[in-house]
Amino acid sequence: MKIIKGEVSVQAFHYDVESPKADAKTNLNISIEHPDLKGEDGQPLNEEKGKILQVVVPFDIHMENAPFKVSGLIGQVVQPVGFHGEIQDLDAKQVQQLSRPVIEYIETLTYQVTSVTLNHGVSLNFNDNPQFTPNEEVKKLRAEENNKEDNKEDK
Repeated sequence: MKIIKGEVSVQAFHYDVESPKADAKTNLNISIEHPDLKGEDGQPLNEEKGKILQVVVPFDIHMENAPFKVSGLIGQVVQPVGFHGEIQDLDAKQVQQLSRPVIEYIETLTYQVTSVTLNHGVSLNFNDNPQFTPNEEVKKLRAEENNKEDNKEDK
């Protein structure tokens, strides 16, 4: 899938000292939305090439035995070329492809900050076992769509 990508936007990034004994957690909540973006002229952006989507990833990460945790909110506007469907139509591989630049940004920022704070960079690698699941909004949209189809069949 060819994707036209906007700039990655860091809305928040927090590095905090944390006890290495604290519970490990990797919370990455990938959310994909269809924002109502407008151009400088106040008109909706052109979606002839594909639907314009916004990938937003709030995260809260504490690696096992690490003396720190990172959290924040990072996003990116993307336009999958040729995709005019609904967000719930995206499969796991497409969600992974759309969100990968944002995930890489989290990995890069964490490495850069820890190279300064700990005198060595710490690599986060979400490629080892990537599990991309739909967020609650996508699950609701899919359920509503299924209910509509069931109601059509009943008539």
